[in-house]
Order: sequence, then C-alpha cells, then structure tokens
Amino acid sequence: MVEIRIENLRKTFGDVVATDEVTIVLEEGNLSTLLGPSGCGKTTLLRLIAGFYAPDCGRIFFDDKDVTDTPPHKRNTGMCFQNYALWPHMSVADNVAYGLKLKRVKGLRYTNSAIKRRVDEALALVRMGDLGHRHIHQLSGGQQQRVALARALVIEPGVLLLDEPLSNLDAKLRIEMREEIIRIHKEMSITTVYVTHDQQEALSISDKVAVMDHGYVQQFATPREIYSDPQTVFVADFIGQCTFLDGTVESIGDSIEIQLPDGQRIKGRTTIDGYPFEKGESVKAAIRPEDLNLEATGSSDNEIAGTVTRTIYIGNALEVYFKVGQIAAQSLLEPDLSIKEGDKIFLFAPQSEVMILPVGGVEALRKVPGHPMAMSEPPSTLSHV
Repeated sequence: MVEIRIENLRKTFGDVVATDEVTIVLEEGNLSTLLGPSGCGKTTLLRLIAGFYAPDCGRIFFDDKDVTDTPPHKRNTGMCFQNYALWPHMSVADNVAYGLKLKRVKGLRYTNSAIKRRVDEALALVRMGDLGHRHIHQLSGGQQQRVALARALVIEPGVLLLDEPLSNLDAKLRIEMREEIIRIHKEMSITTVYVTHDQQEALSISDKVAVMDHGYVQQFATPREIYSDPQTVFVADFIGQCTFLDGTVESIGDSIEIQLPDGQRIKGRTTIDGYPFEKGESVKAAIRPEDLNLEATGSSDNEIAGTVTRTIYIGNALEVYFKVGQIAAQSLLEPDLSIKEGDKIFLFAPQSEVMILPVGGVEALRKVPGHPMAMSEPPSTLSHV
C-alpha cells in the first residue's frame, strides 16, 4: 500500500490555472475521492498523480519517494478511464493481459502461464471469469467497465486511479458497479483515488473526500465531516441541499448570533476552528432542509418566520419553499401536512444545526491559522478555471 503526499501542487494550461495550492495526504489503503463540478480541476489532479501531466510547481510523493518527475509507467499505478479505453479488436482476456505483457519485473517478462493465471484471477475478482473469450463489442457497458477495472488491477498497482468510471452507465448499473468497487477495494485494500462529480457517489464510497472548485481543494475530510461541518459556502451548497440566510454578525461567544436583513436574529455555530469572526462581518447561515422543524426541540432553538411560496409532495416528505424577507429558503416536512402558497410559516432550527459560514471561500480559509491555504502562496493573476 502507498501513501500519496501532495505538496502545494499547481498546474496551468496557458493562462488558465487548472489546479492550484493543493496540499493533501491520501492515506494508504484509503479510497479518496476528488469531487467537484466540471472544470474544477479534479481530473487534472488525478492525471498529475498518474504522471500524465507535469506540475508547474509542487511535489508528489508515493510514501517517501518523490515521483514528481517519474514517468507514468514507472509509478506502478493502474488507471481506469472514463471511456474505458479498451481495444475493440482484442478479446476480454487479451485486453486484461495487455499491461502484463508490457510490464517487466527486474528486467524479466512474465511467462505465458503466469499471465494467464493473473488474468484469470483479475477477471474472477470483477466477476467476469467466464467471459474472457468474448470481444468488447459483445459486452454491455457495465461489463466493459469491469474489464477496464480488471485491466487496471491485474498489474498489482500500488495506486489505483479511477476517472469518473461510472459516468457512462445508467442509474441502476452505477449503483451496482459502485458496490462492486467498494467490495474490490475492501478485498485488496489498495490506495485508490476516485474522480466524480456525483455527490451521492462520493459520500457513499469514500473514506475521505476532497471537494474542489476552480482548481482549489476547499475541504478534505470524511464524508460525514464534509456534510455536517462544511468549511465554505461552496462545500455546503455542493454537498446536499442547503438554505442560506444572509446576515451580519451581532455577537460572538459559545454561539454566533447574526441578524438577517428583515431584522430576525438567529444563533449558530462555526464549522471552522480558528476562523476569526468579527462583529459586523457579513456571513451566511447554512441550514439543511431536514433541520427546519415545525416544533422546537429545545428552549434554545431558533425561530424563523417566513411566507410559503411553493410546496412539492415527494412521497415520504413535503418540500416546502418559503421566503425569509427576500431570501428563498427550503424545508423538508411531514408529507401529510396541509400547507399552501401564501401561508405564514414558523419553523425552528436547533443552534447546533445552524452553520455560520464566512463568505469568500478560499480567501476566508486563508485567515485560519495553520490551514494549508494560509500557509501557501497567494494565487497569481492568472485565470482559474
């Protein structure tokens, strides 16, 4: 197993910064996900780890070995591409064997019997053991994905790299293959880096998630921490649903009290240890829809008044859209409630579920002592993607 250490990594394409100031440690044996919208830099970062791109600055270490300048074929990584990249004129078994036929161990080739044995083992691992004789055009999309995965695993890589491997599959197959990837990862305990734009996918399979935007890693933590303690407005908005209430800081203590534009006051907690909030600072209160209730759960709960603008019945719940002053908000309530457009509504949110977030994203994180963003160099005037 390999630990991947990335230090202040930056990659530009002309005047565009694709990845910047990335400093994270991907622990050995973990499945770490690079998550973000299209163009955020996650695939660029994966290709930097693979060695397909050379960084403009920064270093990449596999364990204690600096591999920044090591070519891809000497990094002992297995890559599974978004489009599978399978040879259509070869059989399944020949596709899987391709990497083994090229690989050398201390200058020696694998024997034909050794190649056959390892191909059989890899196909069995992905549950394709009886289909080695078929050609690629005879396989379904899910089967092709399994072949691509077997080809990446057969060389016994120290690091497995997966670039949106499920994006070409339908919803049912994505769930099936997601479970297969979890199973294989648990069986092999191989350090895995997984790229996706699908939040649910990332939360369900990952040991840790790196949420990226405009080339920066805005937060790197466990799925539970990412959801319950997002450190920026972007992370809170990208992971799950969130209501954001603009406000200004009124007081700072065990909790942070803010005033909303319509005069209402609510209290919440910070999700960033060490962030220097100031009185009068503009912030956002982030509340998950499921944390807004019709009844208070305790005497310290926030009461938030609004006017209903729309309701949507979704079977197991009622989505209630309302306005707090001019701010759009959303709650998730019991499905049998009788609520209609124009109704005045009073909802309650525990202080522990109200997250007070600074505005500014990466620039806010630079204010936190000890944060990787605070310790790295500020960005240049180049345009970030």
